Amino acid sequence: MKQRIKQFVRQNLQPLLQKGSFAQNFAVTLSGSAAVTAIGFLLSPVMSRIYPPSAYGQFAVFGSLASNLSMVTTLTYTAAFLLPKAEEKFFSLVQLTVALTIATCLLLAGGLAIGGSSVLHYFKVEALGNLFYTLPVVLLLFNLNSIMSGWYMREKQFLKRSSVEVTTALVGRGATIGYGWWAGGSVAGLLLGEFINRLTSTVSLASGSIRHSFDMLWRTFSWARIRAVAVEYREFPFYFLPASFINVLSTQLPIYALSSGFGSTPVGLYSFSVSLLEIPINLIGNAILPVFWQKATETQNNEPERLPGLTLSLYYKLLYLGLVPFGVITIYGDILFKLVFGTQWEMAGVYTGYLGYYYVFKLMSQATSPIYTVLNKQRYILWSNVFLLVARGLGLGIGLWFKNLNLALLLFGLSSLLATFLIDLQVLAMLRLPVWRIALRTIAIVGVTLIILKATRIGFEWIIG
Repeated sequence: MKQRIKQFVRQNLQPLLQKGSFAQNFAVTLSGSAAVTAIGFLLSPVMSRIYPPSAYGQFAVFGSLASNLSMVTTLTYTAAFLLPKAEEKFFSLVQLTVALTIATCLLLAGGLAIGGSSVLHYFKVEALGNLFYTLPVVLLLFNLNSIMSGWYMREKQFLKRSSVEVTTALVGRGATIGYGWWAGGSVAGLLLGEFINRLTSTVSLASGSIRHSFDMLWRTFSWARIRAVAVEYREFPFYFLPASFINVLSTQLPIYALSSGFGSTPVGLYSFSVSLLEIPINLIGNAILPVFWQKATETQNNEPERLPGLTLSLYYKLLYLGLVPFGVITIYGDILFKLVFGTQWEMAGVYTGYLGYYYVFKLMSQATSPIYTVLNKQRYILWSNVFLLVARGLGLGIGLWFKNLNLALLLFGLSSLLATFLIDLQVLAMLRLPVWRIALRTIAIVGVTLIILKATRIGFEWIIG
């Protein structure tokens, strides 16, 4: 019996102890993401009592502009970092993305000097004032973070990435809370926290092991090689860039639509609810996506017949993992937000309920989204994201047409769920998996869970009332 226990422990711990294994890399990234999630979750109630919804709304506009510009400035070439087998090509890709970043940040600074006030007025975020003009600096730090994170992922150094994420989460949230408490909830505190977060992350990543290769970027610099890799991986700016831009735009549609139609307070409520929904997504996604992406690429190169089974296994595991947490948020969102974050955030809980079960399918897409790139099908990413944008736009547009904020966000959540589910199935079909059987099983599991949770709420309300 004792021998069997030892054998069982050895069999289960051996993959974790094997350096560079999928299990060890996943354990490292999961622990880092868990720490970041815990920090965000524990400090969110504090921040919600310091910053009003209007401050979150103004910051959401700034953040959305930064994330959109980040994709444009690198042309999404960072997504190709895992593909080159030769180090020379990889260094050329890094040189390309750095050069693009510096050039476009300088252009952005000039553009804001000329028309920055018009942008502030259009989005009704004049309260940002001169802080808005820090956007090129924040963008530069954002892109450098992305470049170095991709570099560490290529090197399978997931421990460094995870440790940096934990450190920056602590420093950034600390600065946000400290300044917000001192300044009475000014939006400047949220911007300061973001800047310090990015700066800390950039310095930490640059001081890691990749710093020994920085001289190679100078010694191997060649415009001819840079042009060559730009052409070789041209499908990324031609297909991956517009696809990513459309995906982010479709996610941020409520921010732009609600900002111009209803003001900054509804935007702040929506942004706060989404930021909390993203916490478990970031916990699991940041742990799984880089490791699975690397593993899927390796499997496709060496044992392509194993890729469908590997993907489907992860798809179901993520489904089971997200069912109850997001189900509880969907059914009990308004109660939880009022209790944890205060009365002023109750409507954010309502909005969270509209979006909750969409995030189950967004979580499962962590298993399917890398497959397009692994199979070199970037053009399919573009069309799937166009479909997602149209579906979300229709749902949101119907609500805005009737000037009904709740209807707009409800239809936005439902259309996001349906479109994401169909896109997931399309990816599984590319892997020649039994799509209809998978779809029916997924619908049955989600439906039964939702009915049970709804019945518990009805039962509690009947007992209390």
